[in-house]
Amino acid sequence: MSQVTGALACGITLPAGAQSAYPDKPVRIILPYAAGGAVDPQVRFVAEKLGKQLGMAFIVDNRPGAGGRIGTDAVVRSVPNGLTLLGAASGVVINPILYPKNAYDLDKDLTPLGVINRIPMVVIASPKLGIKTLPELLKLARDKPHSLNYGISGIGTLDHLVAERLRTQEKLDIVQINYLGVPQALNGLLAGDIPMMVIALSAGMAQIKAGKAVPLAITSATRSKQMPDVPTMAEAGVSNFVMYGWSALFAPSEVPTPIIQKLHDEVAKALAEPDVQKFVADGGGEVVQLSLPELKEYVRKDQALFAEIIRTSNIKVE
Repeated sequence: MSQVTGALACGITLPAGAQSAYPDKPVRIILPYAAGGAVDPQVRFVAEKLGKQLGMAFIVDNRPGAGGRIGTDAVVRSVPNGLTLLGAASGVVINPILYPKNAYDLDKDLTPLGVINRIPMVVIASPKLGIKTLPELLKLARDKPHSLNYGISGIGTLDHLVAERLRTQEKLDIVQINYLGVPQALNGLLAGDIPMMVIALSAGMAQIKAGKAVPLAITSATRSKQMPDVPTMAEAGVSNFVMYGWSALFAPSEVPTPIIQKLHDEVAKALAEPDVQKFVADGGGEVVQLSLPELKEYVRKDQALFAEIIRTSNIKVE
């Protein structure tokens, strides 16, 4: 079903001035996570910009639960008129792979409007481990198989998938310790209960700068401006290993094309604002400006990468 046909089927009229008239009512951005999480402030910052640009309120509505699936499903099932959007992290790509019976098909049901923040992951170690580089960590893991633990923040989370890719690609025999969230896993490392983990740069930066965690390598293509002394995975000897977490805005795919385009353009305009770029950079991330076709391809590539990791490691949720 085309976007225009779908809109008409839902009783949405598309007058000649539909693009310029949008939005004629407040827009709700459903955030499928609890308030105060990592994605929440980014989406709220951009929502405020969009409201000023378009002269209509953009309201953030937190609907946490089921790893983000509840809020995402609400957007997918909404009337496709551009008045209900989704603010989501990388988990929106991972969930359909982990949950085959999931209610939404990412490629068919959602259209990305813009990447608000792309942030690298970083491999960190406890200072108690006594190492400073990733090659040292890999050597230790190989010299003493099944003796090195690593923490994850939950099955199928981004840090889990990045750690699994490192484990399988480098053929490491290391032991997974599953925590109930990023703060809990990080606290485990700070307490010395686990010697290493993978974490988003934004979540680990404060502890790294305080000397409580040792950064070994970062998963971005180039070094982070926030932590220029931390080598990339390639520089640390691990090739073909570029991965990012991100947050983005999506619309239901059946939203009429003129509205999709207008939203994309307005999101791009908001992301170009210096204060937005500074806000993202201060957290260790970067704004990514892509066209609509480029955005779709970006999401598809991430989905293919995550699917391969999940398949290779036989990751399942119980």
